[in-house]
Amino acid sequence: MKNNKYITYVLLLISTGIWCIVAYRIYAAIKDKEPAVCQAVIKSTKSVIKDSAVLLLNYRDPFSEEVTPEKINKEKKIPKKKIKVTPQKQPAVPLKVEVLPDFQYKGIIRFGKSVKAIANRNGETIILKPKEKIGEFLVAIITDEKMTVVRNGKKYGLLRQ
Repeated sequence: MKNNKYITYVLLLISTGIWCIVAYRIYAAIKDKEPAVCQAVIKSTKSVIKDSAVLLLNYRDPFSEEVTPEKINKEKKIPKKKIKVTPQKQPAVPLKVEVLPDFQYKGIIRFGKSVKAIANRNGETIILKPKEKIGEFLVAIITDEKMTVVRNGKKYGLLRQ
């Protein structure tokens, strides 16, 4: 019994010491300290090289609609290069705009040997058979997974959705 009494006192003393250390560290961290001032100042012996780049700040101001005037560094002026602009000729043939199918292939319906496709265009369900037109497209081939349509000789494959 005596032995347990001494162990209790030793552990109590160690615990008190640990809590004192923790409290001191918290106090030291919270306490306002002034940063240490270095007494010695090292002077740089390197010479400063001026930047030779010239900024042209003639971009549009993102906060207003105006374009800021061109500002040039007055130490060095860069001569402006003359750019020769040649007018471009308009193409003789107008460009063709590719039109993509504006409908989705939804599935297939089989009636014996005949096959019909289910398509959805602008929220409307349409039932189509091969060689039938939908808009500017002609239905060419209908399979379980894919419907092929043709417009101006160009084939488009629509996967089932």
